[in-house]
Amino acid sequence: MIERLRGLWEETWFGRASGTTIVAARVIVAAHSLWILGSHPNLPSVIGWPAAFWKPIPRLLLIRFGYFGLNDRVEWTLFILLLCFLVAVMFGVAIRVTAFAAGLLLYHFGPLDSLLASGDFTSMGGLTVPTIFMFALWAADRNDRWPVTLAQLFLALSFFLSGVTKLSYVGWRWYTGPNIQQMALTYWSLSPRPAALWLAKHAWAAWSVAIGSASLDALFIVAVFSKSARWIAIPLAVVALIVRSTVFGLHWLSAPLLLLFIDWDFLRKD
Repeated sequence: MIERLRGLWEETWFGRASGTTIVAARVIVAAHSLWILGSHPNLPSVIGWPAAFWKPIPRLLLIRFGYFGLNDRVEWTLFILLLCFLVAVMFGVAIRVTAFAAGLLLYHFGPLDSLLASGDFTSMGGLTVPTIFMFALWAADRNDRWPVTLAQLFLALSFFLSGVTKLSYVGWRWYTGPNIQQMALTYWSLSPRPAALWLAKHAWAAWSVAIGSASLDALFIVAVFSKSARWIAIPLAVVALIVRSTVFGLHWLSAPLLLLFIDWDFLRKD
């Protein structure tokens, strides 16, 4: 058993991936990054906000993300370069250069995107996984599997850490039907979605959501290491995303990255 687990670990992290897998991962992550950035086409203009807004943000934090000055023209130039580098990564052009440059610029603009999305300047928001993947792609040898595995792991951790947070602040009762019904009713009072009211009225549906959420938060990380588990975890994640969107009005922008868990070798022509 130990040898089997060791072999699985070695294969997952240090095995070789097919060219199709690497190309698919590049296209998925780069396209996702372009989509996120495209949702905020005026992202560099945030630098032009009044100086009073930037005063509460520590100077060292700004420097950490590469904001040595607040120059609107410089930021627009870097933003356009980032878009060009991401397109180049999609097409596999000079990966050692373009992936590294894209990673640096994603790290630079990530806090601004997070600021607009959630009011938080201290994180990378929806650009966290793409940033990590770009640096991993730059550092890896050709056809190394670990950059894809690393991106999958960070995506899976978003579910696992979500479960840890729920247990830390609410406890196991978060994963109960009555709690889901109360949440649905609360969200319905804020935004009257018919699906939310329906869920609040049906205990069996609420328990299904609760059990599904517990299973997803606890077991999704297994999908990183087991292809068999993906047949359960990925469809369950898709269902969860649909429920979150239609019932609670919560949208997970990293959802397209679930495509990283698909075995793209079926596209290969032997």
